[in-house]
Amino acid sequence: MSELIIAMKNIKQSIRLRPCIIFLLTFILAALALVVKWSILKPIHDTIVYRYKHDLPLYYIPSSICHIMNMEIFNVLVFPVSCFIIVICIVITKRTSLLRNKCHGYVAPPIPVDFLSHIDRKFAAIIFAICADELFGIVRNFFNNYSSSNKEGIILQYLDRVLEVLIIGFRYYPLLATVYLDTISALICGTIYAWLNYSITIINQAMCTSDYYITFEDYNTTNNGSSLTEKLKYYGTGSQLLILQLCIDIPRLLCLSYVCIKLPTLLIGKIYERLKENSLSQEEQMMLTVTREERVLLRASQTNSSEMLYVRNLFRSTDQRPRTCHLLGRLIPKFIYEWRDDFYFSTRVLCVYSSILLLLFFITVQACVQILPALHSIQKKMQDFFDFMSIFGDNNENTMYSNTENKSQQYEFPVPNLQPPYVLAVTATVLIIIIQLLALLVNIRRNLLQSFRGDDSEIPRRQRSKYISYAIGNMHFAGYFIGYLIWGYIIIAIFTSILCICIEALIIYRNARFLESLLKAIIPTLLLIYFKTYLNKLLAQYVFLQHYGRVLAINNRRMLMIFIYFNFFLDAFLGFVSSIIRLIKSVMAGMLYMCRFIGGGALRPGEAQASPKTKLGRLWEAQIFEKSLQISS
Repeated sequence: MSELIIAMKNIKQSIRLRPCIIFLLTFILAALALVVKWSILKPIHDTIVYRYKHDLPLYYIPSSICHIMNMEIFNVLVFPVSCFIIVICIVITKRTSLLRNKCHGYVAPPIPVDFLSHIDRKFAAIIFAICADELFGIVRNFFNNYSSSNKEGIILQYLDRVLEVLIIGFRYYPLLATVYLDTISALICGTIYAWLNYSITIINQAMCTSDYYITFEDYNTTNNGSSLTEKLKYYGTGSQLLILQLCIDIPRLLCLSYVCIKLPTLLIGKIYERLKENSLSQEEQMMLTVTREERVLLRASQTNSSEMLYVRNLFRSTDQRPRTCHLLGRLIPKFIYEWRDDFYFSTRVLCVYSSILLLLFFITVQACVQILPALHSIQKKMQDFFDFMSIFGDNNENTMYSNTENKSQQYEFPVPNLQPPYVLAVTATVLIIIIQLLALLVNIRRNLLQSFRGDDSEIPRRQRSKYISYAIGNMHFAGYFIGYLIWGYIIIAIFTSILCICIEALIIYRNARFLESLLKAIIPTLLLIYFKTYLNKLLAQYVFLQHYGRVLAINNRRMLMIFIYFNFFLDAFLGFVSSIIRLIKSVMAGMLYMCRFIGGGALRPGEAQASPKTKLGRLWEAQIFEKSLQISS
C-alpha cells in the first residue's frame, strides 16, 4: 500500500497541468489540420483515379495559387515575412560585449538556439524535427532530378540544394530566435509567423507538392507517371493511397501544431508575469531582472536540481541511486534505457535525436510505400540476371533448360517473392538502428559522467595540441551523425534483404544450386578453422603447458616442436582464410556500428578514425561548457 501511495505521489509530481493542456491542444489542432488536408487531397485523388480508369495521363493541374506561393525555390508568402521578423529580432537584441555604447546597446544578430544550455530544449528539438522532414524532401528531389534528364550541371544542382537549405534555415530562424529572446514583442511576432507558416505549409503540401500525386510539371520528369501507376495497381483505386498520405503527415502536423500552441502559451505567460509584477515580492522581482542563463545557474544551486542530485550520487553505487521521478522513465525497462534524474542531455543532443527519429520514420515509410509496388518488376529483373549469369557458369549444355521445360526446376538461383523478405529486412534494419541509437545515447551519458569525474578509461585524455581538432569535430558532430546513420541504414537494409532472400529461397525451393555451391565452399572451411582453433586451445591447456595452463612453462617439449613444424604449413592456408574472415568481420562491425561513430578497427573511440573525433570533440565541449557544476568550480 505504501508503494502505491509513493507511486501516486511521483505521478502527481511528474504530471503538470500546463504540459497536459498543450499536449491536448496540439492533438486537436493536428486533427483539424488532417481534416483540412483530407478535404484538399480528396478531389486530387479522385482526379487521378478517374484518369487511371480511363487510361489518361496520370497528373493533376495544381491551383494557380501554387505558382504564386512558389517562385522557383522561394515561398513568396512566408520567406519575406521571416526575413522581416529576423530584422525585428536584430533591432531588439541587446549586445553583451561588443560596442555596448552604440545604439543604446541594441542591434545584434539573435541567437536561434543555445546548444550549450538546457533552455527551451523541447521547442528547439521540435523545430529541428520539422527541418529534418524538409531536408529529407530536398534529398529525395535531388535524386529524382539526378535520375531524370536534367539539363543543369551538377555544380548548379548542388548550389541549388545548398540555397534551399539556407532558405529553410531562414524560415525557421524567427521561431527559434523569438523564443530565445523571450520578450512580449518577440513572442507576438513569433506567434503570428508560426500560424502563417502553419496554414501555408498545409495548403502548399496538400495542393502543390504532394508526395504521391504528380503535377503536370513533374509528369515528364517521372517517366510518365509509371511509379504512380504501380502504386495504384498495388494499393488499388480506393482510399488506401490517400490514407497513407495522411498517416505520413501525422508527425509533421503534430510538430507544427506544437509550435503553434507553444508560442501563444509563452506569450500569455509573459503577459501574465508583466501584469502580476507589482504584486510580487522583492525576491521575485529581482528574479525577473536576471537573464535566462543566470536563472539556469541559480537553479543549479537548488536542492532538487539535477546538479545537486549528481553531487549526492557521486559516492553511491548503482543499486543505491534513487529511481527517477518521471513517469515515462519509470515505464521504460532498465534493460532498454535507464532514466536518470541527475543528468540532462543538452539541447544539441535532443535536436539531433529528434531530427534522426523523424528522419528514420520518413525513410522507413518511403522505403515501404515507394518500393513495395515495384518489387514485382525487380524480381523479374533479378531472375533474368541470375539466369544470364548461369549460362556462363554452366558449361554442360544438357543442364541448360529449353523453352519447353519447367524453368522453376532449372533455375540456378530461383528468386522468391521479394515482399516478405523485404518487409522483414526493413523491420530488422529499424530495430538495429534504434538499438544502436539507444546504445549511443547511453554511451554519450557514460562518457560525459566519466569526463566530469576525470575518468579516462574509455576516452583518451585531452591534449593541448588537439584543441583545434576537437573544435572542428564538435562543429561536425550533428551532420556526421545524421550522414553516418543514413548510410548505415542503407547498407544494413541491403545486406539484410540479401540475407533474407537467400534464406527464403533455400527454404522454399530447396534446390538453389548457386546458393548450395556457395555454402559447400564456405562451411567446410569455417568448420576446419574453428576445429583448429579449439584443438590449439585444448593442446595448449592440457598437453603443452604445465599444471593445465596455470603456469607458463612448457610441457612435452618434443611433441610441441613436432606440432609447431606441421602447424607451420597448415596455418599458412588457414591464415589466408582467417584474414578474409577478419576483413568480413570488420566490414560487418563497421556497418552495424556506423551510426554510433565506432569503426570496426578502432581500438578506442576517437583514436583510429576521423568520424569518431567528432564525437570526442562533442564530449570535451560538453564537459567544459554544459555542466553548471563545472562552470561554477
